[in-house]
Amino acid sequence: MKYKLLAITLLFSFHIFAQDQDAVLQSKLDIFNSKIQQTEKGERLRWMDSLATTIYFERVFNNSKFKYDSITTQTIKYAISLDSLNKAAEHVANLVWYNSYFLKKPKASVLLYNTYKNDFKNIENNNTLSRLYLYLGDSFFEVEGIDKSLEYYIKAKESSTKSGNDTFLGLANLNKGQLESIKGQFSEASISYKTAIDLFIKVENTSYIINTKNSLANLYSKNAFYEEAIEERNEAIEIANNFGESGLLVGIYMSAAENYKQIGNHVKQIGYLKAAINVFNNNSKLENYSYLKTELLADLSNAYVDSDSLNLAEQKFKELEAIYFKETSKQSKPYYVNARKTLAYAKGHYKESLKYCKEYIEIQKENKNIDGLMKGEKSLSLTYKALGESTNSNIHLINFYRIKDSVSSIQNVKSLAYYQTLYETEKRDLKIENQRASIGLLNLKNKNKNQLLIFGALGLLVLFGGIVFYRSFLSAKRRQLRQQLFSQELIKTQEKERTRIAKDLHDGVGQQITLIKMRAQNTNQIELSSLAHNALEEVRSISRDLYPVTLAKLGLTDSIEQLLLELDEETDLFVSVEIDDVNERFNEIESLNLYRFIQESVNNVLKHANAKTLIVNILKKSDSIKILIKDNGEGFEVTDKVNQNSLGLKTMAERISMLKGSFTIKSKRTEGTSILVKIPV
Repeated sequence: MKYKLLAITLLFSFHIFAQDQDAVLQSKLDIFNSKIQQTEKGERLRWMDSLATTIYFERVFNNSKFKYDSITTQTIKYAISLDSLNKAAEHVANLVWYNSYFLKKPKASVLLYNTYKNDFKNIENNNTLSRLYLYLGDSFFEVEGIDKSLEYYIKAKESSTKSGNDTFLGLANLNKGQLESIKGQFSEASISYKTAIDLFIKVENTSYIINTKNSLANLYSKNAFYEEAIEERNEAIEIANNFGESGLLVGIYMSAAENYKQIGNHVKQIGYLKAAINVFNNNSKLENYSYLKTELLADLSNAYVDSDSLNLAEQKFKELEAIYFKETSKQSKPYYVNARKTLAYAKGHYKESLKYCKEYIEIQKENKNIDGLMKGEKSLSLTYKALGESTNSNIHLINFYRIKDSVSSIQNVKSLAYYQTLYETEKRDLKIENQRASIGLLNLKNKNKNQLLIFGALGLLVLFGGIVFYRSFLSAKRRQLRQQLFSQELIKTQEKERTRIAKDLHDGVGQQITLIKMRAQNTNQIELSSLAHNALEEVRSISRDLYPVTLAKLGLTDSIEQLLLELDEETDLFVSVEIDDVNERFNEIESLNLYRFIQESVNNVLKHANAKTLIVNILKKSDSIKILIKDNGEGFEVTDKVNQNSLGLKTMAERISMLKGSFTIKSKRTEGTSILVKIPV
């Protein structure tokens, strides 16, 4: 997983030049030890610091046999006893790195930090804290999972902001973005990546720019923005080639392969995987990253299965197996298990595939990997189906659809599109700003030579700025219109997909479960009948949530009325309803959008308002239809920030916009909330 999270290796070069290096080093260490015995307090700490630091670099870079952790632990304790907390934190950071990355023992790092964390509350050196928190973020990921890891990347972000260290701040944003992407928080991940890229450009760190661009490309691919992903990835490849960062091409090629897998181009997928393996084999610096070779071979084996090349798939799996059993690791296990279940299924060994499907799902649950869990549920459903166990197959198919619907929600995709537009706008504005700065600097250098040229250039600059501003204004208007149309199309597409899935569940899965239930009843299998009944009710519930059947049967007005009456009956909320007949005003798509708007508004009241009373009025006037949704709940302060950050409110506003209507929210703390809508007739 350290490859995924771009493990931080911020070490400094260290060399000892001598004909007999070991002898010179031992002599140096003897001097340090002698000084430690002869001195006290601050001077002793300085000699202990020198000894620990020297052994640290020798142990890491020259693989010496000197005992590093014991002398460092003594140095930390002595520094704390002298209240030299910054120095103690420096050595804790070094020892955390040593345990996590050199010894591959992240648990030791977490234990070490927990031992001393109370001593570090008043540390002033934010640079040291940033480095420590970045290392701990990776360590906690391996030991306690995503949420704890994210907590320390946020701490690293805060401390590096205070210290002004742009490199550490960029790394904190990069690693934070990686975890946000895993958690499905795509818009937040997009912001973190773009912030990191800007910071790495500022400090001119090409390797981090490449890695972050590749991560951003992966995020775009995950959300089906394939063109944007290819553009970001091609920029990363160009930078890597121009600056001799060939080792980083492995990760980029792997991401490109995944991109082409998603769009079904197995030829290009296999081509990029082979290119990645070729780079790996020709780069000696990557020899220690065997888990990376495992992942590459697993992906290639699966790709050959997808392209119906079982012989080649088996060849690559044998290579993978040889590496995996030679050096089994937690990092390699998910890839090995995934390849084994895929190959077993393709060869018709369904019981073997079932075993490894279950193991794969447990690994993804432990890692809290939503994408992996979704893929595992789908594989398990297909395997049960092949074994003729339709009930279990349907249960895991439902799990797959539930996760898929969560991952591909309209809010996340819409937010990502918005931030992509925002990023492009900022990039363009930055280019214009740099052009203006260059012109201003040129004029300043030549002002003593030609005053007329200065005023002329300034005049042209003002004219150019005016033209650019006017064009930017028109461009922003066009972008806003395109964004609105794009958002509306996304909503329409989502509703179509929900309708399709609802029908598939009702007509396909639902009927199969009904048949199972009837057969179970006929054969007096009470437990199986109860299980089938529960599964059928869950399918029907999901189907109703995906598409309201009453809308087609009863019409818009009666469907809304029934929704509110059920709410009145099933909750403690007192619901007052006044609805005019508005069926003739809206077509099928518009009716669905208005129904969804009412449904989302009411759900917000139930989730957030803590209200006792809800009033819903839909009144038909001569020139418009007016809607009032009012509650007496806790309310909230309506601000521009709330409106911009609330994806739910944005979606509701977008639905009303599709009806050519206006949407207003009035709310105050403790005074409830009113939603006012006016739709012209």
